Amino acid sequence: MTIDVIHEGPISRVVFNNPPFNLMNIDIMDELVTAHREAAARPETRVILTTSAIEGVFSNGLDPAYVVNTPHKERPAIFRAVGRMIYNLFAMEKPHIAVVNGPAMAGGAILALTADFRYFDADHGRMSFSELKVGLPLPAAAIAAINCFCRRDKLREVVMGANMDAAAARETGLCDGMASGDDFRELVEKAAGRLARLSPTALAETKRNLRAEVLPKVAQLKDRGDEMLEYTGDDMLGEGLRAIMEKRFANFTR
Repeated sequence: MTIDVIHEGPISRVVFNNPPFNLMNIDIMDELVTAHREAAARPETRVILTTSAIEGVFSNGLDPAYVVNTPHKERPAIFRAVGRMIYNLFAMEKPHIAVVNGPAMAGGAILALTADFRYFDADHGRMSFSELKVGLPLPAAAIAAINCFCRRDKLREVVMGANMDAAAARETGLCDGMASGDDFRELVEKAAGRLARLSPTALAETKRNLRAEVLPKVAQLKDRGDEMLEYTGDDMLGEGLRAIMEKRFANFTR
């Protein structure tokens, strides 16, 4: 299994394990949704942690080779799957923590964004909404979700692909805490324990209130994807992803 769910009393851990970079395709994104739903449906679960089994890696997002090898007209299905993942995880009512133990890039940053809190390994944690680097615009709904956590004066920098280490992410508001080694594990456990002691009913209502204005916008993402067709051709997304695989700068012609 690429995704495991481990239940430990009031804590459920969704563990992403797709070496070496936790890359995603449609099946994996849907599997992530299923795993988080399983955790959320368990009555004993008070807090959900999204974690990685790979040391020093959270997720580098969509698998470039998978996307490039998907025919152009079929690529919107990939972005509908991204939308389903964002919506279903963002809409969970139980408190949700992303344990950013390494790079969270592009789709990996989106995965971390769906959580209520993001705790970073101070030495290895990184985040970048790097869609622009591969020729894709960030949808307005995704920007609205980022804006739930990001400092207003840092929003432009973040959505335009800033490559943030843990300290930089902390400055923007996207990192809720950072530590190294055993202190990082202790930080996450303390945060989860604090949330687990609170009333689950009150927490669920508070999350609904916090996200009331943004969630309807995010819900639109799960049914969309065709509007991305303009950007997913070989001159835009294809060129951006090939550049990553070939370790060069992209040469966009428009």
